[in-house]
Amino acid sequence: MMKSKLVRFSRALILALLCLGVWGGSAIAAGGGNQCKDRCKDRYNLRKDICKAIPYKRQRHSCEDAAKHVRDECKRRCR
Repeated sequence: MMKSKLVRFSRALILALLCLGVWGGSAIAAGGGNQCKDRCKDRYNLRKDICKAIPYKRQRHSCEDAAKHVRDECKRRCR
């Protein structure tokens, strides 16, 4: 009787440690990115999408170049 309780306890402990390890590993992997650079990238993609709505090619390219410049300055401040 005592042995079966010990076996159950050890199995439950191993299962709990396994679940905790999987949860902890996924939390570390999810937070691995640089939040500042991700924010710069999101802003750049938004500005670039706005630039795509400009019908004239020369104005559109200058808008995209300005968006790249702002992104590069934002990423420079992240360091």
